[in-house]
Amino acid sequence: MRLRTLDGELVRGKLTTEFPMSTDGIPVLIVKGEPYGPEDADFYLESASTIEWKQLAKGGYKLERWSEHGEDQNFVDEDFKDEEDSGEEPEEDDSENAE
Repeated sequence: MRLRTLDGELVRGKLTTEFPMSTDGIPVLIVKGEPYGPEDADFYLESASTIEWKQLAKGGYKLERWSEHGEDQNFVDEDFKDEEDSGEEPEEDDSENAE
């Protein structure tokens, strides 16, 4: 799934039950290798599959959609690639210097 940090940075999130923080089959959100519980997940939701939506609900995550949070959304990170698509980690993007 694609998430945005509170600063608007586009990041990849993954839900898994294969993490020590997961109990009783409840998924944990992993972003940049770090686990986040529902109360700690300070992210906006950019996009998610139907299965990911169901897993978010099962885990108790209530992430506000990026499109609904009301901040300036004129910038878009079009070069963002899912590591699942390319098999690689996304590269750092210096958006301030991009045109």
